[in-house]
Amino acid sequence: MAMPYKFAEAFARRDIAALVALFSPSPEVIYIGTGADERRFGIQQVRDQLQRDLDQADEILFRFDWVRAGSAGPVAWTAAEGALIADLGQQHVELPLRFTAVLEVLGGEWLMVQAHLSVPAAGQELGASFPSSAMAVARAVAEEQPDLRGQAAPDGTVTILFTDLEDSTLMTERLGDQGWMRLLRTHNAILRRRVHAHGGFEVKSQGDGFMFAFSGGREAILCAVDIQREFAAHNESNPDMPLVVRIGMHAGEVVRERGDFFGRNVVLAARIAAQAPAGSIWVSGLLKDLVEAAGDIRFGPEELIDLKGLTGLQRVAEVLWEETEHVHPELEE
Repeated sequence: MAMPYKFAEAFARRDIAALVALFSPSPEVIYIGTGADERRFGIQQVRDQLQRDLDQADEILFRFDWVRAGSAGPVAWTAAEGALIADLGQQHVELPLRFTAVLEVLGGEWLMVQAHLSVPAAGQELGASFPSSAMAVARAVAEEQPDLRGQAAPDGTVTILFTDLEDSTLMTERLGDQGWMRLLRTHNAILRRRVHAHGGFEVKSQGDGFMFAFSGGREAILCAVDIQREFAAHNESNPDMPLVVRIGMHAGEVVRERGDFFGRNVVLAARIAAQAPAGSIWVSGLLKDLVEAAGDIRFGPEELIDLKGLTGLQRVAEVLWEETEHVHPELEE
């Protein structure tokens, strides 16, 4: 089935007339994209969406690595996967892409009556049906790009801490909505209390995922240690209502590299959190390098891991929080 390639060719030529001509003129034609408002019904709405796509990018290219098609009489269908490569002003992006279409024969030509072109969820790990809470928060922060200069160290760096609660869906099913909300409030209170005590700043929360920012890497890691210790104490006292979180951390320069900070550094910290084992603290190799000279934080051996959406292998290390000794800051009542 040539339809995915025809679609890609028309986008590459930036030919709106050729794109629209691939769709049925039927008033029932449907086109669905990734965006929250990208559900188009009728050929005029389809045309408007295609034109918007062209207007928002200097260049749009598709590379299909997998294409399948089938037919039954006057109806056919096709599906393709690959990559979307686009120049968005000063930003170059390459994203995974999915394309599906249902076609009918009109005037001797196969035309689309329904098409779906979208980018798979950026925060969804391999083998998971839904994005992690940490990645959902990271996506929201990347869109909002809050001003974190007030949380920066004198050299302009900010340390990022993401938390992700283990088995929250199962806990909701077991405890019911009201029981889960009570437990979630306990979870949130522990996080906010410890972060406040260590001078951190809450950047964003969504569901049971949080992003915090700190001016110092050492203080951020010690905060993570205290968080895990308090959750461990809670779980010992409440074995039927455990709260088990994974924590991922990284540091980056926010003052001079604002775009890269939100485009890569935040994503790296969130990806580390999403991949860390439950109940653990993982930090980037860079953050470990920045703080280990003090000697008061115990680390496990470094590992090289592949994180979705990031080029090359990434250095990470586990913080051995049960072996790290430090004086807990006073908590305000």
